[in-house]
Amino acid sequence: MNRFFDSSIRPLLEVARARTIVEVGCEDGLHTTRLLSYVLAHRGHLHVVDPQPSFLVKPLKREYGSYVTFHLHISHDALPAIDPPDAVLLDGDHNWYSVIQELRLLDRRCRDWPLTFLHDVEWPYGRRDLYYVPERIPADQRQPFARSGIVRGRSELSPRGINAVFANAKHEGGPRNGVLTAVEDFIDETQRELELFILPGDEGLGIVVDRKRLRRRRFARVLRELYDQQAAAELSPRHASTVLA
Repeated sequence: MNRFFDSSIRPLLEVARARTIVEVGCEDGLHTTRLLSYVLAHRGHLHVVDPQPSFLVKPLKREYGSYVTFHLHISHDALPAIDPPDAVLLDGDHNWYSVIQELRLLDRRCRDWPLTFLHDVEWPYGRRDLYYVPERIPADQRQPFARSGIVRGRSELSPRGINAVFANAKHEGGPRNGVLTAVEDFIDETQRELELFILPGDEGLGIVVDRKRLRRRRFARVLRELYDQQAAAELSPRHASTVLA
């Protein structure tokens, strides 16, 4: 998600006037530090949710003080304790169950839908589950999985594919499998009027927006410009392009 920050995420945070932000999944902290620079400039607050960050938390807490809170828990435990945010970035466990539960928690907690970004909505995990810790996912919500690699254009796993050290779903596609599937299923079930947009590249960035926000001309203009800047970018085929007309 870090690669999308300057080109896409920051411009949308700016135009949405987002001050309270939740980041789920911080990995090496590169994206976290950029979000911290943003909230510092806007006198906002960043909630970082990750049970095991791969960087030292204390130096950032000392540097940014009251501008950041670290929640060293899985998202399903942390999100209910966080006040409704203006924006959310979901880049934690890349599987159907984890993502749809995160979206459902936001749905229950938030009066107004936060501007929501999701990484890995394209290949390899748009239509295939990844389990960092399989035991955290209820057995009846998991796909059959193996620690083997993924090959583009091939449903079956292969030891010569990418990410072979992870627990990957044995097959691509089908119900309840993958990040994009979770987003689509949530949009279908919620009573809110939400739209999904996808920016391609770097495993894909999904943006879930309340239609009311799209009526704000400045926000819609910035979103359209993001597509204009990427020659191959198109709106998700699930949604009519007229929303940005």
